[in-house]
Amino acid sequence: MKAIVLEEPRAGAVAYRTDVEKPRPGRGEVLIRVSAVAICGTDRHIYDWDPSMRDLITPPLIPGHEFCGEVAEIGPNCPARIAVGDFVSAEMHVVCGVCKQCQTGQGHVCANTLIYGIQRPGAFAEFVKVPATNIIPLDRDRIPVRIAAFLDALGNAVHTAFKVDFAGRHVAITGFGPIGAMAAAIAHHCGAGRITITDVGAFALEQAREWAHEMARGTRNSGIPIDVLDTGSDQREESIWHILQQGGADVVWEMSGAPGAINDALRMTTAGGHIVLLGLPRNREITLDYYKSDLIFRGLTLHGIIGRKMYDTWYRMLALLGAGLSVDHVVGLEIPLSEFSRGMETFRAGRCMKVVLYPDKE
Repeated sequence: MKAIVLEEPRAGAVAYRTDVEKPRPGRGEVLIRVSAVAICGTDRHIYDWDPSMRDLITPPLIPGHEFCGEVAEIGPNCPARIAVGDFVSAEMHVVCGVCKQCQTGQGHVCANTLIYGIQRPGAFAEFVKVPATNIIPLDRDRIPVRIAAFLDALGNAVHTAFKVDFAGRHVAITGFGPIGAMAAAIAHHCGAGRITITDVGAFALEQAREWAHEMARGTRNSGIPIDVLDTGSDQREESIWHILQQGGADVVWEMSGAPGAINDALRMTTAGGHIVLLGLPRNREITLDYYKSDLIFRGLTLHGIIGRKMYDTWYRMLALLGAGLSVDHVVGLEIPLSEFSRGMETFRAGRCMKVVLYPDKE
């Protein structure tokens, strides 16, 4: 089959190959013909061979964990609800089911988690094999393939957003990348009291302003104030001061992983507020500039987010899409799987929020 393969443990050692062995579903497994797969920030970290990935991956490996497709084959001992031809996605985190976290309803933080596309072959391919218990049925009449391709990432945004009650509150989002953009849509759709978006990149700020303009012209929740602020070095102090003039953010969703943005989040949150952290730094360490005054003395609460709740987040996410949540604005490029390198370079250069690849459109 066709697949993208990380062949060596170094940056850029990724190849498009047509001779990769097609997987076969074993007991309790399902083979899915991939309709579409999306590039995410984790895939960029893998491509760049960042320190955060080096201890997790052993090449050769097929990356990719955001996808949708049709059930092609069903192995023995699979649930009867799954049929060949079903339109599906899948939770790509596989948990042990026996640790304390799994047995107390916190499987998304299972200490023994294995992730398809990181420790097991992923979805940058014509076919991907996953456990039948991880299959998520989709309604092809309600969710377009181009959106179904990145439900995994949308789930991260939903999980982040609903960690703390935000209805009627001032929500700040640091980083208008793909997940930040989806989180902004969730905040707007679900009635945040005010939305502030910060970034340092010209493309991200332009995209955020265009989205804010569209929301102001819409018919749903068009009265929610939306600020888009540049927190680059020249504008940083002025932007943070503007947020504080509004009373500070009640909750900040930190989506970038940039050390500067994490420190900005501490400063812009109102005393007693919450910071929900999803963004992954490129390196293992970050420095907090004013730990005592920005965090301890202001009584902030930090929440670390990983993945999605299994499977509460999926049901909530699908319900939100069914209720009209729109994330079309994050799709910037749709190309064949064979053009993966072009898609990744576009993504890395910050010229596109979401790249969707199609294995069957070569």
